Amino acid sequence: MNPVQNPPRERRRRRRGAVVLLGIGAFGLAAASAASLGGLTSSSLGADNGAVTSCDTNGVAIAYGAPTYQTAGANAGQYTVSTVSVTGIDTTCNGKTVAVTLSDAGNVSLGSGTAVVAAGAASITLATPANAKAIVGAAAVIS
Repeated sequence: MNPVQNPPRERRRRRRGAVVLLGIGAFGLAAASAASLGGLTSSSLGADNGAVTSCDTNGVAIAYGAPTYQTAGANAGQYTVSTVSVTGIDTTCNGKTVAVTLSDAGNVSLGSGTAVVAAGAASITLATPANAKAIVGAAAVIS
């Protein structure tokens, strides 16, 4: 039909129909996507909700190893930390991996490493020594 001959009422009715069809299509797509998630478990990630339990619920203690003065490399003239100890871990976490990341005031990672929990503790050697003066935060994740 010629748009000039279509009365405004007819055009509005067609637009409404198109909007309704698009809405139904979008809803169907969202429902199909959500159905494929399959639920959340403690060993996977997804957009679902569920309880994720922890083997340690009361916190841990983090201590840095003795700083070492660097005479060469990127940290020359500075003290660095290359080991971190995590203690006070509940023994139900034994055999799990603890990952530690040290960060600066801008929350930028200075160094990180992992170790297996044994007897409620772990000693972690950082992949790259961290500038001791810049460390303001530490995060530990047990998985």
